[in-house]
Amino acid sequence: MHRVPCLSSLVAIGLTLSALAGAVGAQTGAYPTISERQFTGGSVQLTVTGSAKIDQEIPINTKASFGDGGMTWLQFGNSGSEEPNALVTYGETGEIGITVGKGKFIATGGIIPGERSQCTGDVKVTADLVTGQYACSGITSQDPETGLGKVNITLRFSGQS
Repeated sequence: MHRVPCLSSLVAIGLTLSALAGAVGAQTGAYPTISERQFTGGSVQLTVTGSAKIDQEIPINTKASFGDGGMTWLQFGNSGSEEPNALVTYGETGEIGITVGKGKFIATGGIIPGERSQCTGDVKVTADLVTGQYACSGITSQDPETGLGKVNITLRFSGQS
């Protein structure tokens, strides 16, 4: 009879650990170490669905894309322009930011260590290439003409250095 409370405690602990593993699993892949570099080529395949629609391949903006050894910015297109654009950032605190826009439309999601992430995905880093893919669901977006909305974002990108 004394084994039933022990068994139920073990089941409760197992379920708790399983739930925690699922929350951590949403933040797929380890945070990348990206050395200091200037990007010379690459592109992103950007798809946005929901209150806004974008489906376009966008070349990397080589002048605005670089890594300083602590932070990295991968800018595709020109931020704030009428054409679709995307920015993927890797911060010194382990945060990954994903911002997409077109004209005055903008949506931002990310992966923040220790918090429930809006996006999942991973990145691979070599001496001369950064490739990755991210998916963000239910991201609040802003468009001055239509107001607030919700979008889903997927992107696959590469940046050569």
